[in-house]
Amino acid sequence: MYPVKGYSITVPITNDVAAPQGTLTDETYKVVITRLGKRLRAAGTAELCGYDLTLRPARLATLAHVVRDLFPAAGDLIDTEPWAGLRPMTPDNPPVIGATPFQNLFLNTGHGTLGWTMACGSGKLLADIVSGRTTEIDLSGLTLTRFAPRGGH
Repeated sequence: MYPVKGYSITVPITNDVAAPQGTLTDETYKVVITRLGKRLRAAGTAELCGYDLTLRPARLATLAHVVRDLFPAAGDLIDTEPWAGLRPMTPDNPPVIGATPFQNLFLNTGHGTLGWTMACGSGKLLADIVSGRTTEIDLSGLTLTRFAPRGGH
């Protein structure tokens, strides 16, 4: 598991008509913009920097650029709230879901940038595992065993 830093800015909406009504992704910059009531949130980037939560101006500038480019009249970028947080990510990308060698310790982690996207499905899988129910999907490649040593080395 490794922390991957992501950034976001939250911008107050000053012109409701000029703001998006839903969520969209700018594929060029890999930035997602979503509406949160009377605010816009732009989020993106994946930075490998350990546990450093320093807000890098260039990363925040990219997010502001995307908001300004796509929705120039929607919000007040002067009152932007910047943020950075760490997302747990596995080296091979899929999350780790399921039992561990320790009794009563189960994992549901490592979703990286897809944490919110996979949250409900992963939660359902883990609830089934903890309850002893058969899961609706095959867990191959999602359990901790994929990181077990191979070939006796």
